[in-house]
Amino acid sequence: MQVEPRKSVRTRAGWALVGAIGLWSSQALPAESALPDFTGVWTMHRVPGQQARTGGFGGASASLPFTPEGRKRNEEYKKLLGPENANAAAYCVDYGMPMMMETAGAYPLEFIQKPDQLTIIYEVEGEMRRVYLGGRGVPKDKRLPTRQGYSTGRWDKNVLVVETTDLEDGEDQTHPHSDQAQIVERFALAAGPNKGPRVIEYEMTLTDPVYYTEPVRSSRQWEQVPNGFIISYRCPDEFWQELRDTRRERLRAGKAADTPMSEIYKARELKE
Repeated sequence: MQVEPRKSVRTRAGWALVGAIGLWSSQALPAESALPDFTGVWTMHRVPGQQARTGGFGGASASLPFTPEGRKRNEEYKKLLGPENANAAAYCVDYGMPMMMETAGAYPLEFIQKPDQLTIIYEVEGEMRRVYLGGRGVPKDKRLPTRQGYSTGRWDKNVLVVETTDLEDGEDQTHPHSDQAQIVERFALAAGPNKGPRVIEYEMTLTDPVYYTEPVRSSRQWEQVPNGFIISYRCPDEFWQELRDTRRERLRAGKAADTPMSEIYKARELKE
């Protein structure tokens, strides 16, 4: 599989504009002390005697309640993957939603909670989500669709309910969706069994009139990693480092340091 350099098809000028206009807040924040704090590093919950559930690039399940249009789009997408069964992660593309949350397992998640924002960082590629709380957020007319979408949260007693909109088309997700999809997540904090690490009970509901005849759901459990941390990991760095090393070898051998990046991609393809 030949990996081509990632190209942006969307101008980034709008992001600077969003930063310049600032964020708005329309309501007072609830009392911080009364709410669960999800801050910490989390990995898949392991029930004794059972293997931890992890996600993966297995493609969409045939049992999903596809509309005729959704099934058509999904079948077409499968044909794009080629004999190597290509996937977005092999091209260093962010996982996006909901796959970022569904695949977290061997690679952990870090939650950083403040009264007006929950930041979720996935160790793979340092992929990040911002969940705006307490009415804080970006004005609707300044939002841009992304693979992670735009997320706002509200408290239903001790459960954090997160609604995500402004998604890009996600035909490559384990739960594929169109840009009309909406995702609702519920995060509940519970004590771990047998005085073990705390556990997040997670539920996800995705609705999309283009792809599905009814909402689709999934659930996960994450357990806290005491004193845990995540490591910076971005696969584009590896390609750049390999290009430098290869050209350095040629330079020291008295040859032209002109190895193209395409050769690095090809070498990686042969290894995999």
